[in-house]
Amino acid sequence: MTPSRSGGATASVAECETLTKGKRLDDIAGTWCRYFQLDLAPQRLEDAILQRITRLIAAKGEPMRGVQEVLRYFREAGYKIALATSSSRQVIAAVLNKLSLWHFFDAISSADDEPRGKPHPAVYLTTLRKLNLNASQCLVIEDSFTGFCAAQSAGIATIVIAEDSQHARFQAAAGRYQTLPELLEALSAEPAAAV
Repeated sequence: MTPSRSGGATASVAECETLTKGKRLDDIAGTWCRYFQLDLAPQRLEDAILQRITRLIAAKGEPMRGVQEVLRYFREAGYKIALATSSSRQVIAAVLNKLSLWHFFDAISSADDEPRGKPHPAVYLTTLRKLNLNASQCLVIEDSFTGFCAAQSAGIATIVIAEDSQHARFQAAAGRYQTLPELLEALSAEPAAAV
């Protein structure tokens, strides 16, 4: 972050991602209002972002490469599948409607329904209760460090899917891949070895 002439800060897309990826929208809005010294209530920014995001998803939403194949793999193998996300219920609905993915999930949990968002493990603990499973019976696939920390705090083995998955901060992960197709390839080659 660098100071701007207006007294706020400027940030690259990568810096913004580092500050916000995996966090709840209310946390993101608060962060942006502070860092960029916006003369705007965080709730107003959150509402504007949510409205824009849901419109963009409906108009242009595309799945992460390999997501449908990975979901299908686990469904066909007989696993329960849950979504435990920092996204709001409106964003969850927009994505699952756009991509026709509702049928894959046995449980869906939003950090919006929790007192604290990721990296706090609450959304994962709620999901475990919904599935009636223990942490040792589950595996999380995460795409953010914030989510990885939350899953680890909940005691759940975690596979990381991220461009920087080989970074030392993910060393405790059960598996580290840059893309979902890489994970699917590992699962198809030898399911037990993928984890």
